[in-house]
Amino acid sequence: MEIASQIRYPEGMIPLVEPRPQGQAAFPLMASGHRPFFLAAALYGTLAIPLWLAGYLGYLPLTPVWHGHEMVFGFVVAAVTGFLLAAVPKWTNGPPILGASLVFLIVLWILGRIGMWHPVTAYVDLLFLPVFAGFILWDVVRARNTRNYQVPAMLLLLAAFNALYHFYDPSLALRVSIYVIAAMIALIGGRIVPAFTQNALRMKVAPEITCSTPPVLDRLAVPAVLLVVAVELVYPASAASGAMSIVAAGILFARMLGWQTLRTARLPLVWILHVGYAWVPLGFLLHGLALMGAPLDASAALHALSAGAAGVMILAVASRAALGHSGRPLEPSPWTVVSYYLVIAAAVVRVFVPVPTGILISGLLWFLGYGLFAAVYWPILTRPRVDGLPG
Repeated sequence: MEIASQIRYPEGMIPLVEPRPQGQAAFPLMASGHRPFFLAAALYGTLAIPLWLAGYLGYLPLTPVWHGHEMVFGFVVAAVTGFLLAAVPKWTNGPPILGASLVFLIVLWILGRIGMWHPVTAYVDLLFLPVFAGFILWDVVRARNTRNYQVPAMLLLLAAFNALYHFYDPSLALRVSIYVIAAMIALIGGRIVPAFTQNALRMKVAPEITCSTPPVLDRLAVPAVLLVVAVELVYPASAASGAMSIVAAGILFARMLGWQTLRTARLPLVWILHVGYAWVPLGFLLHGLALMGAPLDASAALHALSAGAAGVMILAVASRAALGHSGRPLEPSPWTVVSYYLVIAAAVVRVFVPVPTGILISGLLWFLGYGLFAAVYWPILTRPRVDGLPG
């Protein structure tokens, strides 16, 4: 029951401030950790691309490795943080990260983005991931949530590769970091895509539909991706890395054969998850083929995994989570679906049309897609839940 319904004002008097429903925060953006970080990812994903294109055209002193770093350690890490801040309390049955701790994380992330504009201050960027990984590690260890120990381990691995970027080899660091992001998508996507698909299809299509994954493929998926990381670190851009990438691609693709992908065509909030996940095996296939001598652009695989897998999956997960955690029905607006198509198109053009004109068109499509997503989800992420519940 809302407090407002229990208060009676003299006839003709209107309160200056509408009383809040019980449990709602005074500042809704800070009511849950997913809110500021999903919004940060949407805004930074929108604004970082025009900055990079200005650098690409020679108007700003921004390099390709700056672009790669900020898309991975700025944009993607913000989205991963938002997802984990919403998911980990449910995994561990523990309290969410709120208040001063949440503000501290936001400030660290922002300082990292500002710091990357100058070589002297760029090392501030090294702080966020170890601190955030510490929060997550504490929660899952406290709860003895052994199923998810690999999540803080991957965050710490990303932190190590961020240090590799700053102190040793930026290009190698970005490659292996993108593969770790792909491993996270394989881990979490392998859980949520079939589960969400089965639930939706049983409600919308037929109650007996089942989405299944052979257990052996579930066990092999993440180790196969991490083995690519290991081989790439020891033998970068080698035939061994290419062969392992093709093996990983086969495992990741076979894993989704039982997920009823073709039956999701009329469910945008579901098929977008499948599209995001499908970019992962495609990215590793492209990487393997390129290292085996196929005439492919050197950056095609990396952009399939970053712009394709990460860019699309972030849209899929953030749009669904933001609706669910705001008490709204799980039905994307038409403009949200348009943003899906724009970002998918941006990834396709960037991967398969790797010429200057294609890069500019891809950047424009991405800017429009994430800009539209930010505009649609701004009110959802900055206003109280519609059901009056906290969060």
